[in-house]
Amino acid sequence: MTETLLNLSDVSLSYDGTPVVEHVNLQIVPGEILCIVGESGSGKTSLLRGICDAGEVQVDGGEISFHNDQIPCCTSNDRRKALGCGIGIIMQNPSGTFNPLRRFDVQIREMMQSHGMSYQKEDVIGLFEQMGLTNGEEILTSRPYEMSGGMNQRIAIASTMLLEPKLLLCDEPTSALDVTSAGLVVELLCRYRKKYNVGILMVTHNLGIAYQMADTIGIMRSGRMVEYGAAREIFHHPKEEYTKQLLHDVPKLAGYRNE
Repeated sequence: MTETLLNLSDVSLSYDGTPVVEHVNLQIVPGEILCIVGESGSGKTSLLRGICDAGEVQVDGGEISFHNDQIPCCTSNDRRKALGCGIGIIMQNPSGTFNPLRRFDVQIREMMQSHGMSYQKEDVIGLFEQMGLTNGEEILTSRPYEMSGGMNQRIAIASTMLLEPKLLLCDEPTSALDVTSAGLVVELLCRYRKKYNVGILMVTHNLGIAYQMADTIGIMRSGRMVEYGAAREIFHHPKEEYTKQLLHDVPKLAGYRNE
């Protein structure tokens, strides 16, 4: 029987009593990439925040579990352990990942030590190189305010991967990057999945990225999952009119690939 990393069962979420996600079901197993696609305001980022148990999102119904442990019911200490080595989070805006005034090497070392891992500079620099960050020594002695948003985003992604999480939650991780850098990130995430058998849940409005990466696709609209299933099937044989319209707006998706 295949292990389930993440399971959402009939989940509904709200902000201050206003519903934002209603009756969503999904599962992720090791090695699976699930992309949640939808327009702005569809509820996809709220869904990610609910999984992370972000304080401003209320779980109004259903269950969210990681390795069969219900996330909202975990203690703060359990959540801290899960959100790191268990669950890695790559957010759209990297500004909250680092203190802008402290050196990267100090912050990365503290992050790894807090999760019981040793800091090895060579490993960090090697991962930086895979992200197209060739001046690793200089980066480690620099501070976030000295870097562009795109640079900080790639450094934040690399830092998350250093913890070797079993599940990656990605909220538009390439939106701040140019095409070349975005391609490097997509390639690295796919290689990382293959090497470590990690599950990935990616929220994106970019159907091209979903098309390239996903094993499974969820289409969200107005807080509901309107279509969910194998990426190949949905891209080639969509059932819902909303999905058909989304695909129609990206005419260059003429063939499917996921290596």
